[in-house]
Amino acid sequence: MKNSLTILTVIIILAGCTQDENVPTQQQPVVPPWTSGQSAEAVFGQTTFTAGSTDSVGQNTIPGPWGLAVSGSGALFVVDQRGHRVLRYNNAATKASGANADAVFGQQDFAGRVWNYGAGGSTPSANGFETPTSVAVDPSGNLFVLDQANQRVLRFNNAASKTNGAVADGVLGQPDFVTKKFNTTQSGFFSPQGVAIDASGNLYVADGSNHRVLRFNNAASKANGAPADAVFGQPDFTTSSNGTSANKISNPTSLAVDDAGNLYVGERGNSRILVFFNVATKINGAAADIVLGKSDFGSGATPGAATAANVYFPYGLAVDGKKNLYVADGGFNRVLIFYNAPSKKNGDSADVVIGKKDFASSSVTGASVENIGQPYGIAVQSSTGKLYVSCYSNSRVLRFQAKSPLGQ
Repeated sequence: MKNSLTILTVIIILAGCTQDENVPTQQQPVVPPWTSGQSAEAVFGQTTFTAGSTDSVGQNTIPGPWGLAVSGSGALFVVDQRGHRVLRYNNAATKASGANADAVFGQQDFAGRVWNYGAGGSTPSANGFETPTSVAVDPSGNLFVLDQANQRVLRFNNAASKTNGAVADGVLGQPDFVTKKFNTTQSGFFSPQGVAIDASGNLYVADGSNHRVLRFNNAASKANGAPADAVFGQPDFTTSSNGTSANKISNPTSLAVDDAGNLYVGERGNSRILVFFNVATKINGAAADIVLGKSDFGSGATPGAATAANVYFPYGLAVDGKKNLYVADGGFNRVLIFYNAPSKKNGDSADVVIGKKDFASSSVTGASVENIGQPYGIAVQSSTGKLYVSCYSNSRVLRFQAKSPLGQ
């Protein structure tokens, strides 16, 4: 009887215990950062979300928006391909729709629209571009501009403080600022398409017609015309054949590198994205670890219809602090988002689509607050949760806001 009373007393005491109010009774639901079809919050290059394409070159217009990059200080760099220039928007996360750019590179002023300014448009110069396509900013604030028609990458040190028409501080792909040659060598390019830079300052160049990606270690310290340190997509620096496999590339157009050093390569020729884990340690010709946009490494045909698993011309790539991958899917007029991309398996579907109401929509290119037409560039700022997308068909850049943190 005594034992029974003791047990009953213990049960009563335990039943009366209450949980500490500071300890949650269950895990709070996680809010996904993005919603398919969500609207943009601001627009640059236009004053309204319904304005269409323009050919006007000015301080608040962007006739041909292409590549995008955001610096650690929050400056947004926009490639205006048709204006042969790069625009800088300081503190872009807080700017209102239709805001003016704060600086211009490649031209002396915001009204300029000449090729290779400073040399009469006939030969390259240190402060001019011809059809630029891509930009990247290293952790020190140095800007790298892919000057496609001049077969080179120009470097502007401390770009956030440069004034209009600034002269470049370095060049890769050519021995000097006035040479223009096509090359399949360790130090030359043939129709380069895109650039990206990692946390250690290593520069990656998508060398389109050579069907390869070159890596330049500690790029800001390189001398003009310096050779690359590694190559992917080819077994060496003199081979230029394309292919569809884990270690071959066909017309790479876009690049991104996450904080862990994983490289993402968007291929126009194979309509897919290759992922190379810890790429700084890989040797020449190394195989990719994952493929997205295709079910396996041997598939390279152009997709027939828009789905969550298909990619059609990945013109721009970006990755945030949580390793979410953003794909500017130019052929399907949309942005695909793959959450925690390194954890994906070959051919996995995207988790979210922006710029279209669903994964099956693809063709509409009209101007509205939620629609995207011909996205050729993309950038993300993890600290503020801002996503920037170039909308070429409507001469604008859209800014979106994440609904939950994107890491640092």
